[in-house]
Amino acid sequence: MRNVQKKVLEAQKNEEKELAEAQVVVTSTELERLKKELAEKTALADEYLSRLKYLQADFENYKKMVAREREMYEMCATEELIKRLLPIIDALEAGFASAKQCEDLMSFVKGIELLYQDLMAVLGKEGLKPIKAVGEKFDPYKHEVTMTVINDDHPEDTILEELERGYMLGAKVIRTSKVAVSKKAAPRRHTTQNSSDY
Repeated sequence: MRNVQKKVLEAQKNEEKELAEAQVVVTSTELERLKKELAEKTALADEYLSRLKYLQADFENYKKMVAREREMYEMCATEELIKRLLPIIDALEAGFASAKQCEDLMSFVKGIELLYQDLMAVLGKEGLKPIKAVGEKFDPYKHEVTMTVINDDHPEDTILEELERGYMLGAKVIRTSKVAVSKKAAPRRHTTQNSSDY
């Protein structure tokens, strides 16, 4: 009986060994298939990730473009409002100049000056600022020469007078200052007379 049991055990071991070898063959084939499938899925995932990054970058660029366009639209709307208000500012400034000559109107003038200061404060909050002119060197981006004055006391192209104030909205010039600038006198020619001219 022991021989029979031994043979049965050996037969079982042989079957298990054959089964294990068959499984290794199947497993190795299966492993190759799975590796190939994994490589395909990984490539597909990489492609999707690449597309996602591209779309995300496109969307970020789109958001920036929309923000810039909105900012430009708002700036244009503000600019148009301020351009319409500039003649009022000019009229107030002219009124101050003429009314100050009449002393009985000083309280009126002070009231108008307060109104002017309030208006300029409101516009200043919108980004409007006057362009500095008198005493500055002429800058064609900010100033427009309407008059030249012969003046040897100041360097050439120094602004001596502001005839109409210019304004900037943020960093953009929306109206140049109309100015008078200094010019040096032309050098005089020294003529020498020949003794033969006498």
